[in-house]
Amino acid sequence: MKKNDPGAPLIGPGIRTAVKWLIFAVLTVFMYTSLTSGSGKSQALLLMPLAVGVSFYEHEIPSAVFGSVCGLLLDVALGKLPGFTALWLCLCCAGTAALFGSLLRRNIINFLWVFCLIGGIYLYIDYYFYYKIWGYEGYQLVLRHRLIPSALKTLGWSLAVFAAVYLAERLCGMPRKLDLEEQDGNIERV
Repeated sequence: MKKNDPGAPLIGPGIRTAVKWLIFAVLTVFMYTSLTSGSGKSQALLLMPLAVGVSFYEHEIPSAVFGSVCGLLLDVALGKLPGFTALWLCLCCAGTAALFGSLLRRNIINFLWVFCLIGGIYLYIDYYFYYKIWGYEGYQLVLRHRLIPSALKTLGWSLAVFAAVYLAERLCGMPRKLDLEEQDGNIERV
């Protein structure tokens, strides 16, 4: 498009991308501080749906990097050994970006089932390797009073987090183009 074209966007694609990632960074800081502040009760792990939501719209490499940053922040906020959640979210976000880039449509139902799958597997691995395998007394209480309420809160807030990512993408993302092919009269149809 030319500069004098009335349909040209007001701001360039580089500025749009920078503003979008600035919004994602502000959301990340906000969700990290909400996770680290408060009482000792179970809290929603809002960084997980944020990472999955961003991977829903981005390519594989930025999704993997953003997922690993969110995973590291989750590990630090929960007081766990840094690295496991970062690796898990890095692999899941890269896979999610590849999945939605070529196979699945981007809608809320697909986001929810992918997030439930990623979150459910993470909950099981977290429960098994941090509590059950060591045979601590009352590991069922940890599951009932800490992990399941936290997972339910995370699932409940995931729609709001997805809405924030969706708005940032719609406001600052690149406009979509629809390419249609013309009919060729030289093709014989049998």
